[in-house]
Amino acid sequence: MNFCKLAKLSSVALIMATTANAENVLRWTSQGDALTMDPHSQNESPTIAFNGQIYEALVARDIEMNLVPELAESWTASPDGWTFKLRQGVTFHDGADFTAEDVVFSFNRALEESSDYKEQVKTVSSIEVIDDYTVKLVTAGANPILPNTLTNVYIMDSGWAKANGVEKPQDFAAEEETFS
Repeated sequence: MNFCKLAKLSSVALIMATTANAENVLRWTSQGDALTMDPHSQNESPTIAFNGQIYEALVARDIEMNLVPELAESWTASPDGWTFKLRQGVTFHDGADFTAEDVVFSFNRALEESSDYKEQVKTVSSIEVIDDYTVKLVTAGANPILPNTLTNVYIMDSGWAKANGVEKPQDFAAEEETFS
């Protein structure tokens, strides 16, 4: 057998072996693992990506990076803040209804000292419940970019958090362990 035929045969055998093997192997890579399941504890890419499979924010971004409704149906600006109309009919995993109280709880939690999200929401001086499905994020003055900073501020079930003793974010720096 001449060298060319042997080389061709070897190449075909190698390709067939590689193809067969590739069907049984999944290769996946990531820059790291999620550090916590607490949605307000760590603001870094793997944790945000992981928690984004569990929690939702008031607003999100579409594939073209436009702000789109998520848990909020709409939002309007005023000289002293932003008013968000919330989606109705949303339930948490345990069947509890999503309401404005969950938004207030989550934003107050994100403002806690141990939260890695406090910088994103520090311009919010208070959160007002207008009705069960409307909240106002009050700011010291006009803040035209506030909705842009809220895409990763996830909303928690306040009832679940209180029942499980996780009213404050995990203190990651102190190596605290929690069930959030």
